[in-house]
Parts: sequence; C-alpha cells; structure tokens
Amino acid sequence: MEEQADIRQYWGAVKRRKWQMIIPALIVFLVSVVIAMVLPPRYRSSGTVLIEAQEIPESFVQSSVTGYVEERLQTLTQVILSRTKLLEIINRFGLYEDLKDRYTTEEIIEKMRENIVMEPIQTDVINPRSGRPGSATIAFTVSFEGKSPKEVTQVANVLASAYLEENLEIREEQARGTFDFLENQQDQLRDEILDLEAQIAAFKQAHVNELPELMELNLQTLERLERRIDSKEEEIKTLMDRKIYLEGQLATVEPLMYTVTSGGRRVMTPKEELEGLRSEYLKLSATMSADHPDVIDLKKRLDAMEGEVGGREKLRDLYKRLRDKEAELSGTRERFSEAHPDVIGLKKEVRALRDEVDELSRRQTVLKTEDTKPENPSYITLQTQIASTEMDIKTIRAELGQLRERYREYQRRVENTPQVEQQYRALQRDYQNAQAKHQETTRRLLSAREAKGLEEKRMAEKFTLIDPPAFPEKPTSPNRLAIVLIGLVLAVGAGAGVGSLAEYMDESVRDPEELARIAGQPVLAAIPFWETRADRVRRFWKRAALAVSAAAVIAGALLAMHYFYRPLDLLWIQVMRRFSHLPLF
Repeated sequence: MEEQADIRQYWGAVKRRKWQMIIPALIVFLVSVVIAMVLPPRYRSSGTVLIEAQEIPESFVQSSVTGYVEERLQTLTQVILSRTKLLEIINRFGLYEDLKDRYTTEEIIEKMRENIVMEPIQTDVINPRSGRPGSATIAFTVSFEGKSPKEVTQVANVLASAYLEENLEIREEQARGTFDFLENQQDQLRDEILDLEAQIAAFKQAHVNELPELMELNLQTLERLERRIDSKEEEIKTLMDRKIYLEGQLATVEPLMYTVTSGGRRVMTPKEELEGLRSEYLKLSATMSADHPDVIDLKKRLDAMEGEVGGREKLRDLYKRLRDKEAELSGTRERFSEAHPDVIGLKKEVRALRDEVDELSRRQTVLKTEDTKPENPSYITLQTQIASTEMDIKTIRAELGQLRERYREYQRRVENTPQVEQQYRALQRDYQNAQAKHQETTRRLLSAREAKGLEEKRMAEKFTLIDPPAFPEKPTSPNRLAIVLIGLVLAVGAGAGVGSLAEYMDESVRDPEELARIAGQPVLAAIPFWETRADRVRRFWKRAALAVSAAAVIAGALLAMHYFYRPLDLLWIQVMRRFSHLPLF
C-alpha cells in the first residue's frame, strides 16, 4: 500500500508539473534541432595510394633511395603541407574566402593543414630476414575536408597527385644527387691518384739509389768496396815497405861515378877523401906534435870535410823523414778531417822538418848532392824504382780515396734507406688507399648509375593512385541525428529537472494524510475539486495551444531540414529507396 501511495504521489506531481516539464524539454529539444540543422555540412573526399614495390629484384639492382616508407611519407607530407604549396592551392581554388577578412594568411594555412589528413594503411607481414612478424605500410589515404563537395574533390585530387609527383621528383633527385656526388668523388680520387703517382715518381728520382728494394744491392756493394779498400791499403803498405827498402839501398850508393884525371888517375869521392884525410892525420899525429903546421892544416881540412860529409848525410836523412811524414799526412787526411788531432800534429811535424831542411841547405858550403845530376847507374836505377813506387803509391792512394768516397756514399745510402723506406711506404700506403677508394667509388658509381636509370624508367618503388578521390554524396559532419538524439536526452533531463525542482520548492498540502501529519490532528472530511465551465474552456485552449505549438515545432524542424540539411524530396526518395531493399515477409 505504501508503494502504491508513493507512485500516486509521483504521478500526481507529474500531472501537476507537466507544463513545467514539457516546456523546458521542448525548448532544449528545439535548440538541439536548430543547432543540428543550422550547422553547415562538411564534406570529405579521400583517395587511396598504393605503394608498389620495385619491379626488378633488389639483389640485381639496389635502389639509392634510403629510409623506410614511413619516413618518406612524413617527408612528403612536410613538403606538400609547406606554406608555398598550400597557399598556391588556396589561391588556385579560391578556398576560405569567408575567412580572409577575419584571419591572417598563416592562420588560414594552419586551418587547411588541419583539414588535410594522411593516414598510412598497414598490414601484418613476416620479415624475410629475421622471420619475425611485423607490420608494413602498403598504402595510404589522403583526404581533405571542406564545405563544398566540388572543392574538396578537386583539392583531394591535387593532393593525391602532389604525393605522386613529389615522390617521383624526390626519388629522382636523390638518385641523381647520389650519382653526381659519387662522380665528383671519383674525379677527386683520380686526381689524388695522379698526384700521388707524380709524388712517388719524384721521390724515386730524388732517392733513386736509396730505395728499399736496393738495400740488399747496396749492402753487397758496400762489402765489396770494403774488401777492395782493405786490399788497396795492403798494397800501399807493401809499396811503402818497398820504398823504404829502396831508399835504404839508395843511401848506400854514391850518386856520382868515379872520375879519372887526364893522367888516368881516378878522383876520390868525398867519403874516400875523408877516409884518406883521417888516415893521413893519424900518421902525422903519430910522428908530429899537435902544434906542427902540417898537422894543424890537415886538422882543418879534416874538420871541414867531416862537416860537409856529415851535413850532407843529415840533409839526406831529413829529406827521407820529410817524405815519410808527408806521405803519412796524406794518408791521415784521407781518413780524418783537418780538425783531427792526428792531422794537426803531422802538419806541425812536416812544417818543422821543412824548416830544418831549409836551414841545413843554406849552411851547406860544398856542392849539394840533391842538386847535382846523379851519374851512377845503380843510383839512378834505385831512384827510378823509388819514383815508380811513389807513383804507384800515389795512384793507389787516389784509387783508395775514390773507393773510400764511394764507400761513404753507399754507407750514406744504407743509413738513409730506413728513413727513405718510411717515407716511401707512406706514399705507397696513401697510393694504395686512394686506389682502393677509387675502386670502391667506381663500384658504387656503377650501382648509382643503375639506380638512377631505375628511377628514370619508373621501375623502382612508386606510388599508384588506385582509388581516386570521388565526389562526396553526403556530408561527413555534423552528425545531425546524433545531435538531435543528444538534444532529446538533454530535453528529457531538463524537463525532469525543472519539474522536480518546482515540486521540491512548492510547500502546498496536496492530500489529507499530509495535512494530518503536519497538523497533528486527524482530518474529518475532504471536499473534492469541482470543475466549472470556465475550467473546461481553459483546459481546451491549453490543449489547442499545445497542439499548435507542436505542429509549429514540427514544421520548423522540417523547414530547417529542407533548407539546411537536405531537400525533403531527396530525403523522401532516399528513404523510399532504402525501404525498397528490405526483404518481404
């Protein structure tokens, strides 16, 4: 009984507040209908572009265009959505004319970017390399949204064509750029190789005898020269011993022959005369005193003869020592420089011997043997042998000097070979690296030429428009039915809310039980409501006004649909066409 009483109370409240619920609900519903009808229709036209794989297998011809399809699509999108291209499309089709007075060019371009949508179409594939499942982009859609179906169709076709053209242009440009770059690299490497070849040739010419491949030959030549130098030094030593021996023999031979007087008597030599004077002096000394005039005269003659013969022997000895020191100085100079202590010491000894020879030559009073022409054949023979030996020594010393010079030259070559080899190896290494780079660049250039031909003949990966943008027959937005349904829900909620609020704020007493509860006293009787004629007339007019209002709302909704959404005759034809396809039972 209590639940029935509550239901009656609610129903009573609904009947009392029906106009307070119906009017707000009608207002909200009418506003939603007006909004659904007034919003301008927006059309969308989209086209599908297929991404076709390369016709020739990649194992035969490798494309020079790198990167994934998704990256290239994003790159193409950024190019196509650039300010220049979008502004060209806007001016070409006269888009957004109603916005040019209220918005800047940048804002209009940004609005157009929002109306352009590029969506990739992916599918599940198996990676042929790793064998793992993944996704791959096989196509993409390009769509444009606007107010005019004709404009959106035209713009969508332009955008789809732009994707196709830009893809071809970018691929050809990348292939051409790769080919040009590799061609320039090949030319630079060719010039580098020619320059290195010239450097190597100049280096070989500058170090022709110090190259690493001649190291063994230089060492062998150095050994042969060393053996020849040792041999020549032995020959010089032998000749020097021979010269010393001949000079010793020469010292015992008188240069002058025995002379004979007109009477046939032989003239004695100074030595023989000295020996005779000594013998005679001994005889006189034995028989005469030292003060005897003959003894004194003989003594003077003996002293003079001894001085002359002794000076001549000493001078001859000094000449011999001078020649020996000069020969030793010459040999030392060949081995050492002028600043060497041995050379300096020998030069001082030679200078002292020359001074002594000059001084002794000036003091000699009789005829000098060295200044006279020798007549003794033995003496002349010994002199000739000594002169021949000296000439041989001089010749061999000249040869020895040449050999030592050649030895120093080959020694310098051997010493410089490691440094020359290091520089030569560096040049050879640079040359080999340049050749390897040139070969690798040539190989890549051939591949780039094939890739360029692949792009020019349209046999590489390409975009194909398989579903061109079509003329849209109906708008994609707004969804008027959804707006009306939402308005209906909001109308019901608004009516219920306003009615509930009015009922909650009304403090009137509606039934005897509520009066008894408030008063605290029982109700004795309830007088029912008596409807008068005036009440019936008022109720009639209210119902008539409600019917007229409903008809007006329906008529307004139909007119709005006719003018703002779609003509009623076309709508009726579509409805009849849809119902005509329903199955018959």
